[in-house]
Amino acid sequence: MKLTKRSIQFCIDTVTARVAQRLAQEKQMSNTDALCYFMASETYCLLIEPKSYLFLESAEYTLDMLDAEIKGDWDHWLEI
Repeated sequence: MKLTKRSIQFCIDTVTARVAQRLAQEKQMSNTDALCYFMASETYCLLIEPKSYLFLESAEYTLDMLDAEIKGDWDHWLEI
């Protein structure tokens, strides 16, 4: 499958929505607050960078990265 700008954006949007939904459930916050929180993270910055290919990973993988970032565990964050 060839990755087009449209398919990459679809993957980014899908992962973003799933991460925000899970974050809202786990942290007991609104979906909007969870989305804003995620979009302000370094993990999200990496997700929207197509060269990182993070958009091809699962929402769970991305959520693990966000969790490591929240905890300040940058070694683990970079390892993931």
